[in-house]
Amino acid sequence: MRRFIRSEASRRFPAGVVPGLVAVGLLIVWAVHEGGFFPDTWYWGALATLALLTVTVLSLGLRLGTIPPTVRAALVFLGLYVMWSYLSITWAQYPGAALEGSNRTLLYWLVFALFAVVPWTVEAALAAMAAFVLAVGTVAVVIMIRLATGDHIVGLFIFGRLATPTGYYNASAALFTMSAVVAVALAARRELPVPLRAVLLAIACAGLQLALIGQSRGWLFTLPLVALAAVAVLSDRLRLVVAATAPIVATLVAVHRLLDVYRVSANGKLVGRAFRDAAMRAGRTSLVLCAAVLLVGALMALADGRLPPLTLSGARRRALGLAVAAVVVVGGSVVATVATHGRPFHFVAREWDGFSHVPTGPAPSSNFTQVGSGRYDFWRVALDAVLAHPIGGLGQDNFADYYMRRRRTAEQPEWTHSLEMRLLAHTGFVGFALFAIFLASALVAALAARRRARALGRAVVGAALLPLAVWTIHGSVDWFWEFPALTGPALGFLGMATALERAKASKAAVARAAARADRTRIARVALAVASMLAVGAAALTLGIPYLAVRETAQASAISGGDPVGALRDLAHAASLNPLSADPELDGGVLALRTGRYADAEQRFHQAIAREPGDWEAWLGEGLAASALGDRARARHDLSVSHSINPLQPVTRQALGRVSSRAPLSPQRALRELAQQL
Repeated sequence: MRRFIRSEASRRFPAGVVPGLVAVGLLIVWAVHEGGFFPDTWYWGALATLALLTVTVLSLGLRLGTIPPTVRAALVFLGLYVMWSYLSITWAQYPGAALEGSNRTLLYWLVFALFAVVPWTVEAALAAMAAFVLAVGTVAVVIMIRLATGDHIVGLFIFGRLATPTGYYNASAALFTMSAVVAVALAARRELPVPLRAVLLAIACAGLQLALIGQSRGWLFTLPLVALAAVAVLSDRLRLVVAATAPIVATLVAVHRLLDVYRVSANGKLVGRAFRDAAMRAGRTSLVLCAAVLLVGALMALADGRLPPLTLSGARRRALGLAVAAVVVVGGSVVATVATHGRPFHFVAREWDGFSHVPTGPAPSSNFTQVGSGRYDFWRVALDAVLAHPIGGLGQDNFADYYMRRRRTAEQPEWTHSLEMRLLAHTGFVGFALFAIFLASALVAALAARRRARALGRAVVGAALLPLAVWTIHGSVDWFWEFPALTGPALGFLGMATALERAKASKAAVARAAARADRTRIARVALAVASMLAVGAAALTLGIPYLAVRETAQASAISGGDPVGALRDLAHAASLNPLSADPELDGGVLALRTGRYADAEQRFHQAIAREPGDWEAWLGEGLAASALGDRARARHDLSVSHSINPLQPVTRQALGRVSSRAPLSPQRALRELAQQL
């Protein structure tokens, strides 16, 4: 009996899935640490993922022949995209930015590859997704408690919009939405325990309500498309709609109190009794409603467990699914018509006009009523970049300077705020095609896994595809690529979907691979050597820049008390990563702040040598030259900075006063620049 229990547990959770479960823990760490956005977080995560992937391949003795052709194609084409990204360093104006962007792209290949090679069972995949959802749900509950108690709530918001935990309100809304849709998909399954199903529905309620407090316009307009995608990829659509009813109704009940948080802070006033009271009311209402959903969810799960399962033929099941989808579409159309006072097309035309013009005037009472933003101009310039550089694009992560010279807004975006535009503008049509083929191959593999799975397995595959749906749909109008907390689950769970129950379907493939291996030992040795070299190259490519990032972070931590030591650390960071100008820029700013003008001039000069188009480096060198009394050099440098960024008021002020008796001091310039952030 004990032997049977051990073998059954081993079948459900084979040892090979342990690296995958550890990787899910890494996704959770990213989620609670600013979305994993900053390099000093995701670089070590990339090295950890590389180690996990290496251990997994070695421990399982994986052979290419055991991996389905569609998954191999996905791995190859995403790998080719990574290689193309590194190649773009050669034509990028900012090689340091291109290197960092390429390393982030390598991280995503590692995440997808790790999840795709792990031998996931249905139970293990279910446990992995449930762990991710429960962790994000725990974060959501903690935020709601902080809102309800007024516990340092100002730090949770940016411009009156909830930005925690990723530090960017739109990314936080997307993270909570990923958690909510997966939670609903899992809660709809009667195979799960009643308490877990109830908790999952409460988590979905919390996620939807916090996403609403974030007031992301992209979230609002893409949410119906995400819902349609969920209906399309999930089976048992009627159960899905029933499960989603409770969290949706609870969110609608609380909508006014949730929106009030932004209304009382529409002018950016996050202090005062009005904002605190609105946030506390929203938090308390959310907690009460989520508790009600928890109770209702438990009752629904109990009733579902007592009712006999609904058995329908294949034709009737498909008809019911189509009917539910039709109800969702019609219901969404009715809601849209009512919300637009019966004039949906006029509403769309008005919103498009608002979208294509940067908003002016006082802030509205709701961010949802203001569609205007800089995205139209971002996409205009991105399209211009595609037409000017159609093959290879500008180079990975090299959009910022190109936009700076062609912008019609005062904004300074580093990215295009669109997944499709990002692929095209950064890596051209070649990069776009490589990534598109990867995505298509992976989806074909996931759908094949869905077809060969049983009922619960089909549901797990469908749920695993939902983060990808949120990432691609909402990410089409935002910059989610840069957040491993979003891209990681999207591509990781996609890889999981392709690998689900592969062991059962590939016994013959294993035998064929073993037979081929006996005939191609030389090829196996060559592949092993190439793999070891690739792992070593990846470790160096990720490890050395990570050391530079750590040196930079250490310098920032000690700059106030030990500026000399900080400057020394920054010089070491610059020597570790000769492509990046960031350590030299940081060193120049620190030298300016502490009155070491000759050192500042030298560091800014080195930064210019690495990135000649950086207006900040030219401004810094000009300020240092002015402080040293070299007016001719200062005027030249400031003029170059102004030509790159003519809308920067500090540069105009410094240039206008450079020949006067009272030139702009570096310290005053730094203070004014800091106020712009």
